[in-house]
Amino acid sequence: MSLHEVLNMPVSFEAFYYSSEAWEKRKLEIEAEVKQSNALIKMGNEIIKAISSLGGKRK
Repeated sequence: MSLHEVLNMPVSFEAFYYSSEAWEKRKLEIEAEVKQSNALIKMGNEIIKAISSLGGKRK
């Protein structure tokens, strides 16, 4: 790589990283983490609904 090519490259590593395969892998990992968190939140909400419905029937 020539000095001219190096000087024309972006100073930030960000542009290189976001166009790489490593970012694609990380993006998939982030999406999986979000899906897992959402599933846990949904299960928690269902538990809260079930407990609330049990409490309402006692009265």
